[in-house]
Amino acid sequence: MSVSSSRQRPLIALDALLVNRTPTGVGRSILELVRAMSSRSWDWDFLLLASEPDLFAHLEEVPGWRVQVCPDAAGSTLRKALFTQFQLPRICRQEKVALLHSLQFVSPLIMPCPCVVTVHDLAWRRFPGTVEQPRLGYYRAVVPPTLNRAAAIVTNSQATASDTAALYPATAGKISPTFFGTPSWVWSQARNSMAPEERPFFLFVGTLEPRKNLENLLEAYEVFRALPQVAEMDPTSVPSLLFIGGKGWRDSKIQEMMARLRAQGDLEILDYCNTARLGQSYQRAHALLFPSLHEGFGFPILEAMAFGLPVLTSDRGAMAEVAGQNACLVNPEDMADLANGMARIAFDGPLRERLSQAGPGWARQWSWERTADLTAGVYRRVIQGAAR
Repeated sequence: MSVSSSRQRPLIALDALLVNRTPTGVGRSILELVRAMSSRSWDWDFLLLASEPDLFAHLEEVPGWRVQVCPDAAGSTLRKALFTQFQLPRICRQEKVALLHSLQFVSPLIMPCPCVVTVHDLAWRRFPGTVEQPRLGYYRAVVPPTLNRAAAIVTNSQATASDTAALYPATAGKISPTFFGTPSWVWSQARNSMAPEERPFFLFVGTLEPRKNLENLLEAYEVFRALPQVAEMDPTSVPSLLFIGGKGWRDSKIQEMMARLRAQGDLEILDYCNTARLGQSYQRAHALLFPSLHEGFGFPILEAMAFGLPVLTSDRGAMAEVAGQNACLVNPEDMADLANGMARIAFDGPLRERLSQAGPGWARQWSWERTADLTAGVYRRVIQGAAR
C-alpha cells in the first residue's frame, strides 16, 4: 500500500524480521500487535520490514501502511544480525524514518533515528543454560548496548519490565509495559464444545526445550502417579499427558523420559499443529500444565483459560502475573508441590469449577487493543521528545 498521500506525517518503521513462516511465541505476538495497530487510525504512517511478507498481506488494503520485503534477513540468526546492523540503518535513512520499533529486542547500534525496543523476556540472562549458542553470544554482545541506546523500552508484562530494570538499572526510567493480549484465534473456537476423551489428559503446549521445565514436569508426573490416592485409582481415570510443541534442543534426557512414558501409554507427543487442532486439544483436555522456569508472557495460559480449561502454572514471574488468581500456582522446581498441584487440578471438583468459570472472563481482559494503545502512547512520547 502506498503512503504517498499522507507522506508529510512521521513515518514509523516496524522491524518484523523475526516473524518466520510458522510463527510461534514472539512471532505470533508481532502478528497480533500489527493487526491491532493496523485496525486503528493514528497520526503516523507505517513501514513494516518483513522477510515473510505473505503473513502481512492484509496490510496492502490498509491506508498508511506499506510492507518492505527484506529477503536478505531471512534464515539464520547471523543473517538477521547482519541485516539488522548494516542494512536496516540504511533503509531508515533512505525512508526518512522518524522512529524505528525493533520488535525483536535487538536494534542497530548506529541509527539515524530514535529506537523503541521490545524486550520479550530475559531468559538468556536469568537462565543462560536454557538458551542455545550462537544466539546466547549474540544477545550478550548486542542487547546491553541496544537497551542503553534505546529511546524507550517496551515489555510484554510487568514481570519482564521488572527483570529489565533489575538487570539493567540504567534503563529503568524508559521502560513501559505494553501488556500483550489473549491470542485472537481462540475466540472463534471457544464457543464450540467437544466431548472429552475416554481417558482424561493433561495438556502441555510449547517447545520441548530446557526453559519449559519438562524434565521436572515429567518427574513430577511420575510422583503424581505414585501418590496413594492416585495409585489406587482405575488407570483409565488417571490423566495421561499430551505434549504439543516442536522439538527443541539439549533434550536427550527429556527424550529418554518421554520414551518411557510413551511405552507405558501415558504420553502422546504432537508437533506444532494448526489452531483448529490446538483448539480441539484445549477443549478436550482435563487441564493445562505450564510450569516453566521462565516466560516473558505465557500465551498458553490465556489460550487455555479462554476455553474454560483449568490451568496449573508457575508461582513466579510473568506466569503468575498472567494467571492472576485464576490458576493453580506451584513451585516449578519442587517435585512434591508440582505433583500435589497435579492431583488438585485433576480431582478437586470445586477448584476445577472455579477455575473453569473464571478463565474466559479473565482472558478477555487481556486485549490487543490495549497493547496497541499503550504502544502508541510510547511512540507519541518518543516522537514528541525528538522534536523538541
